[in-house]
Amino acid sequence: MTPRTVTLPFPRRPKYGDAEITAATKLLREGRLSDVGRGPAIAALEDAFAALVDTTHALSFNSGTASLHAALHAVDVTPDQGVVMSPMTWVSAITAAFHAGSFPIFADLDPDSPNLDPAGLDTAHCSAVLVTHAWGVPAPMHRFTGFPVPVVEDCSHAHGARHQGRPVGSWGTAGCFSLQETKAVSGGEGGILTTSDRLVYERAMTLGHHPRRLAEELTAPELLPLIEAPASHKFRMPTLAAVIAHEQLNTLPARMRDSDRNLAHLTRLVENAGLPIAPVPIPADAVRGWYGTPFTLTTPVNDPAALHTRLQQARLPIRALYPDWLTTPLLSEAVLVERHWPHMRGRWTSPRPQDFPNYRRFRRQTVVLKIPDLPAPDYIEQVAAVLATTLRSS
Repeated sequence: MTPRTVTLPFPRRPKYGDAEITAATKLLREGRLSDVGRGPAIAALEDAFAALVDTTHALSFNSGTASLHAALHAVDVTPDQGVVMSPMTWVSAITAAFHAGSFPIFADLDPDSPNLDPAGLDTAHCSAVLVTHAWGVPAPMHRFTGFPVPVVEDCSHAHGARHQGRPVGSWGTAGCFSLQETKAVSGGEGGILTTSDRLVYERAMTLGHHPRRLAEELTAPELLPLIEAPASHKFRMPTLAAVIAHEQLNTLPARMRDSDRNLAHLTRLVENAGLPIAPVPIPADAVRGWYGTPFTLTTPVNDPAALHTRLQQARLPIRALYPDWLTTPLLSEAVLVERHWPHMRGRWTSPRPQDFPNYRRFRRQTVVLKIPDLPAPDYIEQVAAVLATTLRSS
């Protein structure tokens, strides 16, 4: 008899294994939980990320949000021309534009993906484009090259992902990664900025790093006056986060392979069963990242909230979509924007949800499934069976 709910527990590796515990314990015994320069723990993580992404530089921060803020600051966004971005993102990408002294300009999704559509973007009236690789699906970065403004990649869901064989985080002027606990590479908290532009690297450093590191690394004449008294936030990464994240990078390839096999198995099962659901496709020469995997419902969904509730009740491994930021009070009530970011006084125009039909369709027709990152054939088979029961009874 086909089960009506998933009875097997979600297969999990320990989030932090023996290697992470050993590295953290060693650091505690050494009494080196803070670093005002680029000491061994910070340097090792930054070098490992630069190697992963194939960039000249990587710069650590205490959060992915801080790395986004620093990247937008480093590419010199302005209060007069905003940052084009997708609404399918975490709110930090939106607020980072405000924090950097600019503002978000929302654009619609590509019709067949959760990512920003590069066609028709008005780059003549913006100071940067922020491209999110949503849910680990690589954006078509080759279509964003040649823009007249800097392109920043939000890679928070996409550690290890590639587009046309090239790592995400290396296509744009800068890439930004989150190391928050739910991410594929975690330090508990943390962020990384990647770039091959030395000036962007140095400008980003001035926003949140200690004068000692600035004195060691700054070379741009325009930035040298900031060494003595940087006009900065405190965005440095704790060394404890750095050593944990470094160990996580070592196991990322194996975890990605197991996730990919599990997704392939699930895809075959739902195809063989003729279910009206399929993972959002990626090109053959791309590699997806792993945070949650979006599946498209191929028949119309009239009540997404009710469907989500049924899937949850069936104990399927569902990850909620982000809230619809376009309709939140923060963005729909100008007084709140103006209160938090005074440079927007009298200038903020709330977005109109009806202007983003692909985004609205994605929200209606998409469910996000969590895919285990270790071999789990029995679990995947039960998920497929319960999906069949749930969708056919809907």
